[in-house]
Amino acid sequence: MNTKILAIIGLAAAVSMTATAQDQTADATNSKVVKTAAKTPAYRMVEVTGTIVDAATGKPLAGVQVQTLGDRRFTAMTEENGTFKMQVPAFATSLYVFTAEYASVQVPIGRDRKVSVKMLSDKFNPMYGKGTTITAQSKLQANSATALTIESEVGDQLGADVRTISRSGAPGIGSAMFIRGLNSLNANAQPLVVVDGVPQDMQYSRIGLHMGDFNNQLLNFNPADIEDVTVLKNGTAIYGAKGANGVILINTKRGHSLATRIEANVGMGVSLVPRLPEMMNASEYRNYATELLGGVDYTQNDYTKIPFNFLNDDKNGYYYQMYHNDTDWSKEVYHTAITQNYSLNVQGGDNVGMYNLSLGYTDGQSTARKNGFNRLNIRFNSDFTITKRLTTQFDMDYVKLTRDVFDDGASSDFTQGTVTSPAFLGLIKAPFLNPYEYNNVTGQFSETLADADDYLSRAGSNLSLANPTAILVNGYGKNKNRVENTLFHARIAPTYKFAEGFTLTESVNYTLNRNSQRYYRPVGGVPTFYIDGMGTVQNQSASLFAKEETLMSDTRLRFARQFGAHSLDVFGGFRYTGFEFEANQPSGQNQSGGNDKTPNISSGMTFKDATGEDDSWRTLTWYAQADYNYRNRYFLEVALGMESNSRFGDDATSLKMGGVCWGLFPSVQAGWVLTNESWFPTNVGINYLRLNAGYDISGNDDISNYAARTSFAVLKFLNTSVPAVQLNNIGNEKITYERTGRFNIGLDSRLLDNRLAVSANFYINHTSNLLTLKNFSSPVAGVNSYWSNGGSLENRGFEINVSGKPVVARNFTLELGASLGHYNNEIKSLPNDSRLSVNGVEGAAQGFTSSIYGTDNIATMVGYSAGVFYGYKTNGVLASDADAKAAGNGDYLYMLDETGARQNFKAGDVRFVDLNGDGCIDEKDKTVIGNPNPDIYGNLFATVNWGNFRLSAVFGYSLGNDVYNYQRSVLEGGSRFFNQTTALNGRWRAEGQQTDIPRATYGDPMGNGRFSDRWIEDGSYLRMRSLNLTYKVPVNLSWLQGLQVWAEANNLFTITKYLGGDPEFAASNSVLYQGIDTGCISVGRSFSLGLKINL
Repeated sequence: MNTKILAIIGLAAAVSMTATAQDQTADATNSKVVKTAAKTPAYRMVEVTGTIVDAATGKPLAGVQVQTLGDRRFTAMTEENGTFKMQVPAFATSLYVFTAEYASVQVPIGRDRKVSVKMLSDKFNPMYGKGTTITAQSKLQANSATALTIESEVGDQLGADVRTISRSGAPGIGSAMFIRGLNSLNANAQPLVVVDGVPQDMQYSRIGLHMGDFNNQLLNFNPADIEDVTVLKNGTAIYGAKGANGVILINTKRGHSLATRIEANVGMGVSLVPRLPEMMNASEYRNYATELLGGVDYTQNDYTKIPFNFLNDDKNGYYYQMYHNDTDWSKEVYHTAITQNYSLNVQGGDNVGMYNLSLGYTDGQSTARKNGFNRLNIRFNSDFTITKRLTTQFDMDYVKLTRDVFDDGASSDFTQGTVTSPAFLGLIKAPFLNPYEYNNVTGQFSETLADADDYLSRAGSNLSLANPTAILVNGYGKNKNRVENTLFHARIAPTYKFAEGFTLTESVNYTLNRNSQRYYRPVGGVPTFYIDGMGTVQNQSASLFAKEETLMSDTRLRFARQFGAHSLDVFGGFRYTGFEFEANQPSGQNQSGGNDKTPNISSGMTFKDATGEDDSWRTLTWYAQADYNYRNRYFLEVALGMESNSRFGDDATSLKMGGVCWGLFPSVQAGWVLTNESWFPTNVGINYLRLNAGYDISGNDDISNYAARTSFAVLKFLNTSVPAVQLNNIGNEKITYERTGRFNIGLDSRLLDNRLAVSANFYINHTSNLLTLKNFSSPVAGVNSYWSNGGSLENRGFEINVSGKPVVARNFTLELGASLGHYNNEIKSLPNDSRLSVNGVEGAAQGFTSSIYGTDNIATMVGYSAGVFYGYKTNGVLASDADAKAAGNGDYLYMLDETGARQNFKAGDVRFVDLNGDGCIDEKDKTVIGNPNPDIYGNLFATVNWGNFRLSAVFGYSLGNDVYNYQRSVLEGGSRFFNQTTALNGRWRAEGQQTDIPRATYGDPMGNGRFSDRWIEDGSYLRMRSLNLTYKVPVNLSWLQGLQVWAEANNLFTITKYLGGDPEFAASNSVLYQGIDTGCISVGRSFSLGLKINL
């Protein structure tokens, strides 16, 4: 593959074709290339006159540029008195007005051909572009001073257009993003990301070594390098089978100035420890642990002979000091973190070439000790004019990321290994212990780190917990718990301009993405752990090295020309993308004898394993799009994409042509600008009004590389050195793309002299051919399921954006805005025949369950939203034996244990709701108990400008979404020797006690902590995401163009009923993992100061 890359790049360089695949729009004041004026066609001309004034002062504005919309051949400039006079074609209906320090506007000419314009300051958000957009899309200018990744900006500015859900509060981990609901169940449901015209592989399904960690590919792009972001919510046919979930277009900065410009940004901030659960102190935990010991089975020992030294209160006893502390373990694992952000941007050039060079360094430390990342990035973007007809772009960038990372959050299964997350151990570790050893000779705690605790060792195996302080010390190092990612990218894109409006662009892109991960579970401070089927394990070493090479070639022919009142822009092309991904993941565990000074994987380890991937796939896409515009009134866009993917089999159920299976994706969009009609009144306060409607079909090809093929895996037999081969997939050659049909209707308006903006869109998205795992009637060699197409789902919703400028004065302005998004997600059909109980009715709904941080707790059912929580309803706690006897229709409620024996719910147990009334609490009583999808979501903003000061505030909100607080189910389960929250101090202890916390019982034999509405909480919130104050320092120096000082606070407060650290959480990128809080690091408050210098 490397030979092909060098050949393509070498050929392109030999013909000097290094150019642009995109239009670059620059204001007339900084135009970089002098172009020969085109011959003006002979049209019937009419005269248009007008007056342009400052909206704040009413004073006329001189030097304002006026041109016909979409045609720069007909222009004028205002006189000293703010008036202008110009000749325009008789078919012209709108003008584009722009000048420095003011927001550009579009103005309808009207029947009398006299226009009056009130120009607003460019301190307000942009209102108009140079053209007309008829698809549902939103755009933002990247200008955050503190953002580490672009997702935070998207969430702040486009809250109703893109629903962002934080994966973790750790810096750089980023967010899951969803556009217009959830368009898939098992395939990726997040949008395609395109950077400078190059589709990115976000590697959402790639798994890392550390629990709670995500390899966020967007962290490779420094927000300081990004010019703007556009979100496409429909009309994505040219992106083929990757546009069903929407598309996010990211454009990086390019050179626009003939003079050399230098911009330097320096920022530094502190992040405070996030909100943590209030845990029991030493005395409270000692009482809880003593109570829990009553449920331990001592059949192998004589209880009276077992000494529990932590219960001995003799101050002269040998173990007293060891077990009579009151340690706040959270202080051992959390701290106030420092973040540093530096960037330097240099741009310049001449009439032949323009360039933009950027350097950046970011050091983002986490509030969890010894976690964080640093990023070094270099980007060079250039544009050259080689000949009159030949131009070129050449871009290159390099990024190196280094992250120190430990396990984060609570494990989904505590029987598969000891707890190794320092942050989680900081909550559950017994508070009467100390991180350091006690020296009975000196009578003081030494500097020697304490080993894993053993105060419960005689009560059973696997009860010991690690010392989190020791894990952070012994597990920290370059060859222990660290992730490194390097990315190199080069792009060359020549464009040749033919006569009569034809251009040909060839864009070639090469990307090399390397990821290296090391995982180490140390010996010191960590207990041994017995795993069924394996044995006792001690320390663990693992590594992962992954490399992905991407080669893309996009050839595009474009024709753009205006024929009088008709404007036509047509392009078509061919895009080839090749991916090569390989990964190697060896791991090993010692049974004994490990050494923290030699953490590498070795052949001498007791248990060894090695896995890997070697994936190669190709996509071919033919695409075409035609945009027609008549008099800037009526717009029509027609597009077609046709794509083939090597991941699918030869018998894929799709269009076959030339022996290849193709997915076909059409799009039709239409728009009507009513204000450009001659009959539309100009004195009703409506400055702009556009209606648009459209329908398109897009696809989703996110399946495993082996879904269509039968494959085997090479593994180690029973974790030994004996190799083995195992069947791991039964292929389905008929599997094909998911198809999403999208209908959209919307409006966009500007009112009251452009001081009020209202836009709204209503949509219906229907996805069919859902990619699902279907079960065999009988397992084949241990494989129980295979990939298939079946089922459908639908998203109906709307988006509303409103912004207003209530105060428009010379030295004081105020802008307010709000966005609101809503979607109703519903599964319409499924391929399987299994049925589930709902509200006590057995088999009431067609569907199936998934076990995600619980057992059969996430339901996928026809007629319900994706990812609903499925469990038991509760009605408090049985306070007395009389209550328990009356709970089950005059008798005890009961359950059947593993042996089939009846077990009655007694006083102190949870009163589960017997939905079917049979007195037995079982699967038939499960029902839908929560929905992670919100009713509404969006953001609010306010911006004040006073003199040289600018104050902006952004709020985010979500209403109606439920959260499964998995961490609380562990910290309030009352069934393990983990420290618990102070809520457990109110647990049931005596006959007749009224409480909503059941009795504490080791092992939870009655299932009081089972998945139920006890753990489902209202995740609605209102959060102040950011508050920024900027002061523009007055400067009058030839070498200093600008100086700004800023201060910003993030996540100042959150109003919510949610009891966890953060209501905005997703346990994974997968749809079914949304709304699950596993206890990963929460988002805390942060405060930053910075300086921006322009030279």
